[in-house]
Amino acid sequence: MPLTSREDGNLLTLVVDGAIDSGLGGELHKAASEALHTGKRRFLVNLQKAKQANSAGLEALVRTATAVTGGGGRIALVGPDPVLADILKATRLDKRFAVFESTEQAIGRLRRE
Repeated sequence: MPLTSREDGNLLTLVVDGAIDSGLGGELHKAASEALHTGKRRFLVNLQKAKQANSAGLEALVRTATAVTGGGGRIALVGPDPVLADILKATRLDKRFAVFESTEQAIGRLRRE
């Protein structure tokens, strides 16, 4: 399954396993939007198993972040591999998202905000 989720109180962790493309990006956006409607306000997108991202997938990440922040929430990315981290830097999306190396760092930051 390319996208799984785990809930912990007000935090929803979305685990990406595969390429972030329009299909997976759409699933990510849908899951975050549904969670916003149920009261979740903290979102962690775990990219440790993400294999790559195309422009449609990156656009879906931005749409997801826009929906989350527009709904009063916070979002963070964790664990992109070096290639995906370089893509985030090249597209300047590393400035749009809080990006962390470890899940613990990301959760700590989300819970403090």
